[in-house]
Amino acid sequence: MHTMSKPSFAVQAKFKFYTDEESLAGEWKHAAKCNASQITFLEGILLKTLDHNSPFLYVDYSVFYGGIRTSDNATFQELNTSLPGNNVLRVQNHQYSTDIPPKRVSEPGCYDELECIARNDVSQLPRTPVSKDSVYILSSFRATEQTQNLEKIWKIWSGANYILWKCPKQLNIRRITFLRTTTCTDPFSYLVLCECEEGLNFLNHAKEFSDRLRQRWCGLVGLYKVERYYIPPKERRTI
Repeated sequence: MHTMSKPSFAVQAKFKFYTDEESLAGEWKHAAKCNASQITFLEGILLKTLDHNSPFLYVDYSVFYGGIRTSDNATFQELNTSLPGNNVLRVQNHQYSTDIPPKRVSEPGCYDELECIARNDVSQLPRTPVSKDSVYILSSFRATEQTQNLEKIWKIWSGANYILWKCPKQLNIRRITFLRTTTCTDPFSYLVLCECEEGLNFLNHAKEFSDRLRQRWCGLVGLYKVERYYIPPKERRTI
């Protein structure tokens, strides 16, 4: 695994939590359509719980392009299209012109990605699963305040180090991402999302491991599978 502390692209994500089938049926299609209509939208994933007593039956996870990340002190920069190799952003088999004006969104449910840990063979994008057997472990945290000191040691208090050291090899971790809310109104200040490629093939291992994370009191932990995913309309995807 390696840390993408300075990835080429600045990424934001939007999370919407659904507590029951009724709220999903009434709200999700409209929310997904609104996401896909945004010019900086890249991809979205609807996750369904694998836990019987999870507080959230579904979670919508959508990814947005925020520009080129040039340094830790200048996370969201206006895109310099003259930079070689940075004029096209490829997600799955689709191309997005990086002439798209980068935009940092600050609204409820929207999170800045602060750090990404991934296997050496994994690129920053896309985020849509490469395997139909993928599962996601989502840890959610409430904090009274957000500080740089807290964020510097996030791997310790969030359980990320524990996941890296103790996650069963059979699950085949793909990436772990650390995200911070952009508002003071979200119920969760920080999120940690862990993607495992072989989770459904070793579901008992995945459930046992997520239970061990809960016992460590590392936030509110949920285990999810992919229900479906969505991408922008075709006319906006290609250059």
